[in-house]
Amino acid sequence: MKKLIAATALAAVGLPCTTLAHHSAARFDLSIRDNMVTGIVKEFTPANPHTKIVLEVTDEKGTRDIEYEGHSRNNYYRSGWRVGMVEPGDEITLIAAPTRDGSDGGYALGVITEDGVRF
Repeated sequence: MKKLIAATALAAVGLPCTTLAHHSAARFDLSIRDNMVTGIVKEFTPANPHTKIVLEVTDEKGTRDIEYEGHSRNNYYRSGWRVGMVEPGDEITLIAAPTRDGSDGGYALGVITEDGVRF
């Protein structure tokens, strides 16, 4: 019984740390707020707690799919996004904080659609 109580207590203590780590933005350099990335939308999944955006990007490294994390669906909606504004095949520009280690990806701070709508 003591082992069960100890295991339950350990799990209860460790669970919040796991949750906090998932929501950490430590891997992104949020001090850089003017980085723009343009690409073709492969996936745009507005969700809570984070939106997933996959862009096909062509640059000096070649053409590849890059995944970006973004604000919640609620935040996108409050900033003007509506269902159908961004679809696979659309070209968009992300305002994205890059990763700290320089790897592909980043944190989408904003979106500019082909017709210039920003959210």
